[in-house]
Amino acid sequence: MILSLNHLNKYLPKKKLTIEVEKDLNALGFEVEYIKPFSDAKGLRFAEVLDVQPNPNTDKLDVVKLKLSDKEITIQTNNKILKPGDLTVCFVEGSSKGEHVFAPIKLQGVISEGMFASWSEMGYDWTLLSEKDQVLVLDKDFASLSDNADEKFGLTDYLIEISTTANRNDANSYYTIASELAAYYQTEVKIEHNPVVESFTSNLKVNKQEAKELMFLEVEGKKKTSLDECLLLAKHQIDSKFNWAINLTNLCLLETGAPAHVYPKEKITSTLSAQLYSGKTTILGNKEVEVENVLAIKHNDEVVSLACVMGIEEFKVTEQSDNFVFEIGVFDPKLVRHGAKEIKILSNSANQGSRVISKEIALRGMQYLQSKAHNLRYSNIVGADFELTKQQIPFDEEKLKLYSGMSDLNVFEVPKQQLKTLGFEFDNDVVKVPNYRYDVTIFADIIEELFRFYSYDNFAPAKFKNAPIKTQQRNIFKNLLASKGYDETRTFTLVSEQKAQFNPFNFNCSVKLLTFVSKEREVIRNSLAISLQEVIQYNQKRKLTNLNIFEKGMINDNVYVNSLASTTKNYYQFAQDVLDLINQEVTLVPFKDNEFIHPNSSAKILNSQNEMIGWIGKIHPKYDDTDAFYAEFLDQKDNHASKFNSISYDPYKTLDLTFELNVQDNIATKVTEIKSIAKVFEIVQIDDFYKKETNTRFVTLRSLATAEEIEKIDKHFNK
Repeated sequence: MILSLNHLNKYLPKKKLTIEVEKDLNALGFEVEYIKPFSDAKGLRFAEVLDVQPNPNTDKLDVVKLKLSDKEITIQTNNKILKPGDLTVCFVEGSSKGEHVFAPIKLQGVISEGMFASWSEMGYDWTLLSEKDQVLVLDKDFASLSDNADEKFGLTDYLIEISTTANRNDANSYYTIASELAAYYQTEVKIEHNPVVESFTSNLKVNKQEAKELMFLEVEGKKKTSLDECLLLAKHQIDSKFNWAINLTNLCLLETGAPAHVYPKEKITSTLSAQLYSGKTTILGNKEVEVENVLAIKHNDEVVSLACVMGIEEFKVTEQSDNFVFEIGVFDPKLVRHGAKEIKILSNSANQGSRVISKEIALRGMQYLQSKAHNLRYSNIVGADFELTKQQIPFDEEKLKLYSGMSDLNVFEVPKQQLKTLGFEFDNDVVKVPNYRYDVTIFADIIEELFRFYSYDNFAPAKFKNAPIKTQQRNIFKNLLASKGYDETRTFTLVSEQKAQFNPFNFNCSVKLLTFVSKEREVIRNSLAISLQEVIQYNQKRKLTNLNIFEKGMINDNVYVNSLASTTKNYYQFAQDVLDLINQEVTLVPFKDNEFIHPNSSAKILNSQNEMIGWIGKIHPKYDDTDAFYAEFLDQKDNHASKFNSISYDPYKTLDLTFELNVQDNIATKVTEIKSIAKVFEIVQIDDFYKKETNTRFVTLRSLATAEEIEKIDKHFNK
């Protein structure tokens, strides 16, 4: 999920979040994929148009006189839409866009003191906000001339992408993330809800049938989506050029995690139900599809939408629609996934509904819609069951002591209080779990929640006393690879259908799982090289470019292979490494009959019976950006023991050191000295030049290591 740091801050009035929130999100179990500035535009100013005149030297430019909060300026533009009295925004002298700093410039004989701003120049995808990418003309009450335009347009914002686990679908919402952070910081969370005053009782009837929950809300009248709301949607790559009601359903999904749909009220008059449907229908976008056993929302016998997946063209809301029926349901995730698969479209709503939506989240969504309909006429929530049951789990002190390794459990009193703010109840010997936390079912889950808020960093590491005994037969295969400079990696056996198309051994069919957690892990890979490619791509993004790796693993139907990859060796060096490991006579022939293999850099490995037992070369550049050599060959034996070591996810650091040496001296002594000081991942020579005046050489070495080890080297040589 993408999060706007500015919008997240609105939920925590007493806590100012900064980019340091990344550490806290990770501590709570929400892995941060990235955090980055939203825009590179700075120093924009609001301006009022005072006068517009054509440039006397060209008919292509208008000379616009502007009033800022502190002075008047002139800017020229070829976008001739401004008129006196308009409120606009512009780059002025000293403003910047990326590396470019604006300054006055003479255009066709007239000084221009800046540039008008459009959505795209501020960093937004303009297609999500307007019909044209042009100079902005704003509502006059949007801002005053003294307001900070950067802050008003959210240009100082940061975007955070987090990965939520499959069992925490509730966390795909601002409400849940803000609540978790508030509990973590032990501060209050502010949820803006207008008082709910129902104007009338709806006459609609609900028959849930195939739905677990099915709720509707009637709203008479509409509002205008605020520019702030449009900008929030745009930051999440959601189009806001729709009716207010459609924009509201998208905001409901972002804020509460509840997928909502909306229909025009004049077409919905009686009973609504959730039933399986087979046949043809026309979905939004006027696309006709034929579906089978898809869960649909029906009005009488007419399909009004495919539940949680897509609306129907005949029942769509248009700009002319004024009265609405909103729908939120709780459906079987398998039926939602099936519906998305049938129409071959995965909408944001279907993506969320393809995992569990709890009753509490659905109610939260409906109450959000009611709150946003403030000052309009709206009905009661039809089909709502406001009784939220809490699962009760016995509290097991002995198990908590065992898992934590602590005899004094008072250290968990603060985490208990934090969990109480999230709806958990610790009542005598029972823990009551809030309805939205459907993933907490046993006491081990309660322990995990306590540990999250206690923080795993507070647990002192303890050495495991019972060392394993090696009983496996000695196998030096890995030792040989290590001696050649290769490191072992371990990857997933399962890949996506797309990656399973990489099939150098030409297996007749792929092995697909009947059930799978993710589309990225649904087929057993047909090649180990495609997995090593992922490892190289991952490390290259983190500045680890000199890589030699290998893996022994399974492909297709219990076929075991050995695979190597290298970014440092040329073809002949790499091929020699591979041939040294194959314990039989082989020949290499050009590999040109596979579209995924580079035809000019690859060869098949054939045994004495002219059977293909492997290949060596490169993946076709169309499918690969690593520029690495890959190889894999069939494994005759699978008797090996795997040793796993803890790893650090922190990026490596580099340090360049230049040494002055006598002409006859060898740099190897300095390399040895560096290695004696710190544990270095790699040392490479990046420069070497001779200075005639001193008759000495200057050699520069680059060391790659963890931050702690780099600091040791720096302190030693740069005292």
